[in-house]
Amino acid sequence: MRKPPWFYLFVFGLALLLAVYTRLTMADRAEDFYLFPDAPFWLFLEALLVVHLLDRLHARATRRGRASEQAAYYFGLLWRGALLFVGLLQLLQVALMLAHVGRGDYGSWYEVVRWLSATLFLYLLAGSVYLPFLYQQHASEVRLALARAEKAVTEARLRALQQHVDPHFLFNNLNILSSLIEPANGAALDYASHLASLYRYLVRAGQRDVVPVAEELAFARDYQFLLQRRFGAAYRFEEDVQLPLAGQAERLLPPGMLQELLTNAVKHNLASRQHPLLIRVTLTPTALRLEHPRRPRPVPAAGTGRGLPGLRARLALLTDQPLVVEDTPTYFAVTVPLLAALPPTPAAHAPAAAGR
Repeated sequence: MRKPPWFYLFVFGLALLLAVYTRLTMADRAEDFYLFPDAPFWLFLEALLVVHLLDRLHARATRRGRASEQAAYYFGLLWRGALLFVGLLQLLQVALMLAHVGRGDYGSWYEVVRWLSATLFLYLLAGSVYLPFLYQQHASEVRLALARAEKAVTEARLRALQQHVDPHFLFNNLNILSSLIEPANGAALDYASHLASLYRYLVRAGQRDVVPVAEELAFARDYQFLLQRRFGAAYRFEEDVQLPLAGQAERLLPPGMLQELLTNAVKHNLASRQHPLLIRVTLTPTALRLEHPRRPRPVPAAGTGRGLPGLRARLALLTDQPLVVEDTPTYFAVTVPLLAALPPTPAAHAPAAAGR
């Protein structure tokens, strides 16, 4: 985490104050007081090491989704950082001894206790001063991420309103179109049927935050059908469904996620009949994964750049589990965690129980 210049000045001032305080406690008279010029510098470096360790521990917890604003989380950072700090200083002292640059103060148990006490005192002083700063920075990042997520959701709803079409008008016209198609023209009838099913899902799911995985999969199959009719054999779709139908009805996803991922795959990758692009969807009990070879177009497709960030923002409002993106030179994959359906409330069963 980048720090402002005043932060380093503050840490150096703290190191200087600690060095002066230490010498004052050791000198009974003014004539005995002497401050080694390099003492504040070494204390400053050790304080920066404390800050770095706490930053690394916090960043690791954030990546794993374990960061919190609770006091217990910051006390946990403090004691884990203390173990690392003492261990690193001990390794450094051993390295200096082996290089014949320094010596270890291990002549007696008192020297060991004195070194350990001084080291822990410096760590706790620097760590306790830095933790409020870390807390404020983390809280600010959480507020900013929440504001971005709310903005993304608001923009998505606004776009949906701008693109809104009266569903009755749409379906009536699709029915009329189907009736005008010759019965022998099965391909056209299939296309109109899948198109109607797709728009029916969009209208039904547009006002919901989550939908069952089974509905999202059915929608994705309609969408794949339309893509194959449009591009022919340039795209191939495979499914590996490892979740039973009962589980597909219980696990949830934000609506339209698969459509967004399929659209991105088609939009940003080259494909042809001779070299079709294989798009594979894998459904496990905990996640949905879409994977395909990476074949970037020579000229990147125009877009708003809100695809994956928008999906991340929508998911962040529903769960702490992140959207995982794997972007390598050979393949691209996105893994979306599945959400568990909330159990029915007791009130929902009250009328049924009363009826018995």
